[in-house]
Amino acid sequence: MSQLTLTFPAARDLDSPIAVALEGEVAEYLQIWIWDLFYARVLHAIADTSEAEELRERLDVWAVNMSTKIYQPFDHIRAKGHLTIDPAIEIGEPHPPGPTVEVTIEGGGEQMPTLDVGFPPDLSTRRKAASVTALAQYFIGANELFAKELPVHVLAFRKYYADIQPPTDPESVEAAPLHAMQKALEFFQSMSGSQPGEQH
Repeated sequence: MSQLTLTFPAARDLDSPIAVALEGEVAEYLQIWIWDLFYARVLHAIADTSEAEELRERLDVWAVNMSTKIYQPFDHIRAKGHLTIDPAIEIGEPHPPGPTVEVTIEGGGEQMPTLDVGFPPDLSTRRKAASVTALAQYFIGANELFAKELPVHVLAFRKYYADIQPPTDPESVEAAPLHAMQKALEFFQSMSGSQPGEQH
C-alpha cells in the first residue's frame, strides 16, 4: 500500500502552491493508471459544476497541443514549456500548509491498483479540480513516460465522456479509466511501427 498526500495552502483564496508527497512506491508504468483513476473519481465528484468544465477544457486544450509533440526530444518539450498544464498551479510547499487530500493506493504487482480518495468535508470544488492538475504535474515532473502518455489518455477520456457516458454517471468512475488505458495502448501499438526506437 502507498499513500499520496496533496497539501493546499491554509488561505482559502489560494489554490497553490500545492505540495505532493508519495509514501511507498508506485511503478512508473502504473502512475498513469493512478492518475486516470483519480481524474475519473474527482470529475464525478464535481460534475455539473463550472470548475469541472474548466478542468476538462484546460486538460483537453493542453492534450491536443501536447499530442503533436510526444515524439519530440523531451528536453525540447520541457524547454518550450509544453509540460505545463495550468500556469496557475504550482507544485511546492504551501506556507502555512492547510487542508490535505489523502489518496491511498492499494494493490499493484499482478493486480492493477485501486484508489481510496479522502477529501476534507469543506474542501472547495475549485481545489478538488486543482488537485487533478497538481497530481498530473507531479507525475510529469518525475516521469517522462507519464508526460508523453498523458495527452493520449486525456483525449480518450474526452471521447468517452462525449460518446459513451458523462462523468455524472457512477459507472464512468471505473469504466472511463479502463477506456482511456485501452485506447492509449491501441494508439501506441499502432504508432510503434512508424516511430522506431521509441519505448512505450
